[in-house]
Amino acid sequence: MEIEHREQWKQFKAEVKGKLTREQYKLLCHLHSVYYKHKYTEPCSCNPKRLVQWINEIDKIYDKN
Repeated sequence: MEIEHREQWKQFKAEVKGKLTREQYKLLCHLHSVYYKHKYTEPCSCNPKRLVQWINEIDKIYDKN
């Protein structure tokens, strides 16, 4: 994971306590598209299971570095 992304993710994890802000949501979507090599998409926030899954997947990459 790039240093800039690591710092953004560290801040993201420190700040997220419940609902995501628009900025946090966009960061999550961006980082997931970069590290899981797919087109940038914004999944519906009405089903948070996908977002929680994406957070867990990015955590795995973050923890490896």
